[in-house]
Amino acid sequence: MRCVKLPFSPALPIQTPRLVLRAFRPDDQESLLGIHSDPVAVRYVPYPPRDQAALEPVLQRKISSTELQRDGDLLELAVEVRDGGTLIGDLLFALRSAEHQTVEIGYIFSRAYARLGYATESVRALLDLAFGPAGARRVIARVDDRNERSLALLDRLGLRREAHLIENEWFKGELSSEIDYAMLAREWPHRL
Repeated sequence: MRCVKLPFSPALPIQTPRLVLRAFRPDDQESLLGIHSDPVAVRYVPYPPRDQAALEPVLQRKISSTELQRDGDLLELAVEVRDGGTLIGDLLFALRSAEHQTVEIGYIFSRAYARLGYATESVRALLDLAFGPAGARRVIARVDDRNERSLALLDRLGLRREAHLIENEWFKGELSSEIDYAMLAREWPHRL
């Protein structure tokens, strides 16, 4: 049986045509705060807008998340524009089940860089990482069904809508519905 390759630590940075996916650094605090403090940007993520005090331990966790060793471990990557080095996004790569070879992806980006294809380019690189060096069999993503941009991104990359969970949880004070996406390694057309 093929397994997610553990421990797994990606070779960083990962370069795409326009972006660099890299480990977080202490000097990312100001740029990351610009994303995490924006109430519109964090509307569909499981935390409220963060101030500097709330962001400090989060950034420390991101800096130290460099390896997957067991179920539940996270890799968190900074996304910066190659020309200029501006941090524009925050990626999540989570080991959900080593036994079942499943990872989950997530992302949040600065609204100032919306509609430029950066999120699609970044998530494509995450899928390459998952189905290539990490050895995942299955990648999942969970999205609030009101998050039209995220739904369009996953549709564009060819992930399959597998479930629509109606009013499945209380989220930020209201009932929300979730769409679950997945893709298998054999379905990823950009396999390495």
